[in-house]
Amino acid sequence: MAKPTTIRVPENLLNEIDKFVKELKLDRAAYLREVLQKGFSADKQGRLLMKYVRGELSQMEVCRELNWNPWDFLTQLKNSNLSRNVLLEDWMDSAELNP
Repeated sequence: MAKPTTIRVPENLLNEIDKFVKELKLDRAAYLREVLQKGFSADKQGRLLMKYVRGELSQMEVCRELNWNPWDFLTQLKNSNLSRNVLLEDWMDSAELNP
């Protein structure tokens, strides 16, 4: 169930939004909900990927939080131009596992 909330929006932005939704014959409230959801999702993904890059979260923790599979994670990491947070020690340890 949706809950009402109040935010302050600069008048020039609100005017621009009103003009846009009027031209496209959209409902302003529905449009703003959609934009808020998309923006929140993008921001959440970005912040969680940065936590991964900083070593604060593991790949699997990010995948769990965003409901991604490991391939989705690697694709998003690449699309965001970010590197995996694998250290040289991690590579050395994994090399010792393979005879």
